[in-house]
Amino acid sequence: MFDVKFRSASRTTLCLLLVVAGCASGAAGDDPRVERLLASMTVPEKVGQVMVGFFQGPTLSSQQQQRIRDLHLGGLILYSSAGNIENTAQVAALVRSIQQTAVDGALVPPFVSIDQEGGIVARLTQGVTVFPGNMALGAAGSAELAARAASVTTRELRILGITMNFAPVVDVNSNPANPIIGIRSFGSSPDEVARLGTAFIDPCRSSGVLCVAKHFPGHGDTDTDSHVGLPVVLHDRARLDAVELPPFQAMVDGGVPAVMTAHVEVPSLDPSGLPATLSAPILNVLRIEMAFDGLILSDSMGMAAIAAGWGQEEAAVLSVLAGTDILLYGADKLAGPEAQDSVHAALVAAVQEGRIPLDRLDASVRRILRAKAAYGILDNPWPREGELASLGSSDNMQAAIDVARGAVTLVRNDAGLLPLAGEGSIPVIWPAEVEANMKPLLDALPRLTPVLAPLQPTADDVARVRESVRGAPAFVIGSYNLDKNTGWRDLVLALIDEKAVVIAVRSPYDLLYVPEATTYVASYSDRPAALQALAEVLGGQPPRGHLPVDLPDLHPRGWGLDGF
Repeated sequence: MFDVKFRSASRTTLCLLLVVAGCASGAAGDDPRVERLLASMTVPEKVGQVMVGFFQGPTLSSQQQQRIRDLHLGGLILYSSAGNIENTAQVAALVRSIQQTAVDGALVPPFVSIDQEGGIVARLTQGVTVFPGNMALGAAGSAELAARAASVTTRELRILGITMNFAPVVDVNSNPANPIIGIRSFGSSPDEVARLGTAFIDPCRSSGVLCVAKHFPGHGDTDTDSHVGLPVVLHDRARLDAVELPPFQAMVDGGVPAVMTAHVEVPSLDPSGLPATLSAPILNVLRIEMAFDGLILSDSMGMAAIAAGWGQEEAAVLSVLAGTDILLYGADKLAGPEAQDSVHAALVAAVQEGRIPLDRLDASVRRILRAKAAYGILDNPWPREGELASLGSSDNMQAAIDVARGAVTLVRNDAGLLPLAGEGSIPVIWPAEVEANMKPLLDALPRLTPVLAPLQPTADDVARVRESVRGAPAFVIGSYNLDKNTGWRDLVLALIDEKAVVIAVRSPYDLLYVPEATTYVASYSDRPAALQALAEVLGGQPPRGHLPVDLPDLHPRGWGLDGF
């Protein structure tokens, strides 16, 4: 319950009175506050509810406080890149100030959201439990581990006052060259993606955090990053029904509260050229054919796939008309926080002019209010500072280590180099830019001697590294996304021989670029838990993981050596 001093009997204060008048009763759709709140709101207040915006800095500036109040924002999103995240105590204080700003302005409590997928997409990385990510879960193949990861992550988020997590990714990564999904996916099997994705739903609900399945109708077979351009999915409907859509249907059937759209063009669903985020025919597949009555969120509207083609204001109107409930404005290069002001004004004008029917807007706001009631956000949106000490606890970290141990995959051991034998020093070649990430590996295996080089090494770097491994009985190379880091790929190719132990520290697809590797291990992540588990396998613990994706012409999905 809010601790609020009501200063007047204004209509907006009455709105807040309705919010705090007791706990939700019955099912979310039966909460009597929802319809009363909806009836009390002005058009600008309703428009604000359908917007989630970002801001700069570790505290709320007076300008951002005013934006929250003036726009009646329905949610905020936190980014490390925007400077919102320094440490857990600071994040909790920031979230408290967000909610206090809403209380002082007699506003409906906003969602506070984040991208905390685990693995390479984790905005919170210090003082909390960070899991190795979805593809590691796919390699482990355990719905129980997926549920534990979801539970620990969202319980920690809720302590910080974060009530919406943009996860899990349920795109089926069938394209090894996908530049934006990759190891964010559980794998290349629709059934496995569905099984592991649905394991997230109940633990997140129990924590009081909305999970968000993304990116509908599927971003897994694209070769363009929607941050920089508009990807096109050229599959026919039969293929979509067989591969891309089943995980989303499973998430809907499992009761997922929210689904995020993809900024992708899908001609077989809408030949007009509109991306899914702006396309009524595509969103109707989700809303009507799949019978989804939860929240439809856009991916960030500042991405080039949207902003460069339609502009912020027009894209917002088109997206709402298409059926989107919440428009997300993230920390993208093409749109600063001030873009939220012009978008809000454009949406208000579109409603007042009749371009967006009022009942269309009301349908979205009703869903938003229902979700806020169902997840306790109307009653208690505050962080739980008294529980901050439990973040990153040993029990929680053990869950991350268990996932990592289940994931590490021994793909090849043709030269019998593993487990690492003998007592002498073993060079480990690692990118200097991520030197700090290797600490758990060095702590667990003191025999390893780091040899650093930049991701774009010079000829002198290559010669120096080559000299460092001369005469070594074995050496380890950390392989980092060889599709993008071509200089590092050239270094690996220059070094690789029968004494090389190649570690795919992120993408298992790296083997496609160094098929000559005779010893190859995939850890799917360089988070601490993953490198601890990797060290255990290098030292002799039997590997447990299996490839969750196909490595074309090399190894099928499900491949993995179960021993040495």
